[in-house]
Amino acid sequence: MLEALHPNLLSFIAAIFVAVSQVMVRLALNRLSPAFTTMMMNIISAILAIGLYAVGDGVRTWPLAALFWFVLVGVFGNSVSRYLVHLGVKIIGLSRTQVLLQTVLIWSSLQGVLFLGEQITVGIAVGTLAIMCGAILLIYDRKADEATIPLRYYFVPVFASFLLSLTFVFRKFGLDMLPSTSMGIAVSTGSAALLLAAFMPFAKEGGTRRWDPRGLFIVLLGTMFQFMSALFFWSAVQRGKVVQVIPINRLSLLIVILLSWLFMQKQEAVTWRIALGGAISVVGAYAVVWGK
Repeated sequence: MLEALHPNLLSFIAAIFVAVSQVMVRLALNRLSPAFTTMMMNIISAILAIGLYAVGDGVRTWPLAALFWFVLVGVFGNSVSRYLVHLGVKIIGLSRTQVLLQTVLIWSSLQGVLFLGEQITVGIAVGTLAIMCGAILLIYDRKADEATIPLRYYFVPVFASFLLSLTFVFRKFGLDMLPSTSMGIAVSTGSAALLLAAFMPFAKEGGTRRWDPRGLFIVLLGTMFQFMSALFFWSAVQRGKVVQVIPINRLSLLIVILLSWLFMQKQEAVTWRIALGGAISVVGAYAVVWGK
């Protein structure tokens, strides 16, 4: 069914699903710790992916090289980069971390050219920069703490974005050898869950703030949307170009802000900066899709 849709459209649909998931995860984090929430999301995603693979046609062979690439997606994307993001928020603040994370668009474009032989046209380059600038406008907080922060701390979220961009290439390599998105999701999320479970006892935050059934239910709902996003995104990466698919997927940030405003209008105000950032992002997405 997904094969009938254009990869860029798949990436945009994935952005919608992941945006809904992120809003739900925000609610869950009020009740559960980030480490426990991340681990549970990976476990549930792995179970869903294994179930989907079981009811599907499957594949004849499981090349070890493909499984290796999928494991790297879980280690670098679902585990290490997420930890670095949380560390970045702790040492330099949420606003600065999110702004620097937008460099993933530059890293992913460079790797698409260097490792996948893709070409960046003027339209794609301009569109990618527009989406990145629009995202920065959307999340930049002028009222953030102005305390002096050592320059080396700023490399933490930048390195996280670099590791995250590697996973896009790893997905491409793995899916070329083993064309099964459900298997890829199962292996990557399963390996990430195992790694997080191994390090959970050493986490300062512990397991949960409290064993909250409502929090776990929200995590379950959020993971289902996250899983749907993964299906569309992995399929988009498999059949599309990284230099186009990734920038379009970053529109999820705009969708998150729109959803937050729709459902939490008292807490989320739409300013001229947010409106301008959204408009620039939309124009950038059009340029990327146009691609000339």
